[in-house]
Amino acid sequence: MSESVLLRSQHAGVLTLTFNRPEKLNALNVEMTAALLEALEFAERERAVRVVVLRGSGRGFSAGQDLEEFFALRASSSRFSVAEHLRGGYNLAVLKIRSLEKPVIAALNGVAAGVGLSLALACDLRIAGDDAAITLGFSKIGLIPDGGASLFLPLLAGFGRGLELAWTSDRIDAHEAHRLGLVNRVVTAPTLPDEAAAYAQSFTGVSAAALSLTKRAFNRAMLPHLAAWLDEEARIQEEAAAGPDLAEGIRAFAEKRKPAFAR
Repeated sequence: MSESVLLRSQHAGVLTLTFNRPEKLNALNVEMTAALLEALEFAERERAVRVVVLRGSGRGFSAGQDLEEFFALRASSSRFSVAEHLRGGYNLAVLKIRSLEKPVIAALNGVAAGVGLSLALACDLRIAGDDAAITLGFSKIGLIPDGGASLFLPLLAGFGRGLELAWTSDRIDAHEAHRLGLVNRVVTAPTLPDEAAAYAQSFTGVSAAALSLTKRAFNRAMLPHLAAWLDEEARIQEEAAAGPDLAEGIRAFAEKRKPAFAR
C-alpha cells in the first residue's frame, strides 16, 4: 500500500498521520482511507506508539469525500452501493479510531468538511487552529451526515444544535466549535503543529493502562451500539443517495447555484 496520500512520522511516542492530497484539500478517496486503516492498525500493535495525531497537509484538514472518485465509482458499476462504500471504508476507520485504546487527536487546520469532519468527530480529542472552519455539507447535496457524524455531532454539541448544523450545513469557525464542545482547544494557526505535538506529548506521561481502560469505559458507556448504528446510518444514506436530490445537489454545486430539490 502506497503511503504517499497519508504520511507517517513517529517521535517520542506520538504517531502523526497526515492526509496528503493538498491539491484536493485532502479530499478522501479509497486509497487514502485504506492507508488510514493500515496506519491505525500499525498504531494498535506498535507498543512504542502512545498517542496518534491526525492532521491535514496544506490549507485544510479534509474537504470530505472526493466526489470525482465517488461518481466515477457509481458510474463504473450498476451494482455500486453507497452503503457498502461506507461499510467497507469510512465506517471501518471510525470503528478503528474508537477501538484503538490510545488517544487519537485531530489537529484541525483550515476546512474540515463532510466525512473529513466525521472522522475528526470520531477522534477522542480535537485541537484547532484559529483558521479552522467546519461544516457538514451533506444536506447541500441531498444526503445525511455519515461516517458516524449523525451520532457524534449530537453527542458533542447536543441534539438541537447538532440537528440544526446537520440540516443547515452552516459553516462555523474554530471559536464557535469550541463553544459548542466540538473542539477541545483553539490555538493560533501558525502554532497548531507545535501545539498539537505538545498536546499529544502530554498524554505520553499518563498511565497507558489508565488511558486505555478509560477510553474503553467511555466507549462502553456512551457508544455501546456504535457498530450497529454505523450500519444503519449507511442504510439510510443509501436511501438518500437513491433519490434525485443527490444529482441535483452536485449539479448545483458545480454550477455555483442554489439547488432545486424535489418537493
